[in-house]
Amino acid sequence: MALNEEPPYVVVWNDAVDLRHLAASIVICVAAGLPAFLGAKALFGAVVDTPSLAGGYALLAGLAACVLAAAVCARLFRPKRTFGAEQAADREAALAELERLGGTAETFAELPPRVRAEMAELGLVRETAPEVRA
Repeated sequence: MALNEEPPYVVVWNDAVDLRHLAASIVICVAAGLPAFLGAKALFGAVVDTPSLAGGYALLAGLAACVLAAAVCARLFRPKRTFGAEQAADREAALAELERLGGTAETFAELPPRVRAEMAELGLVRETAPEVRA
């Protein structure tokens, strides 16, 4: 991979993730959770009289290990999203272009609902003009 080339991202639960980091996180969580579960199952199986209760405690121990491993992974693999002034400048440029093109609340109301919803989602609808919030 070249220095200026970005790693391939995939979208998982509406978030961009690096597949290598995702795979490493899964391995880390399994490596922490499975031994904790199996060890707790053996320990509680010997200590607790009821097998179902021992199994429940073992699941809880495995889950706790997975949560700790997830916290470690969150520290190891930082988020890939970046928000900055560039995005704000792009938004301002889009708003300026829309103002330059002209238009009124009536022309906005004539747009298809899907387009109006997308414009609102992108923040291109000014909150100061309530008549535009159609």
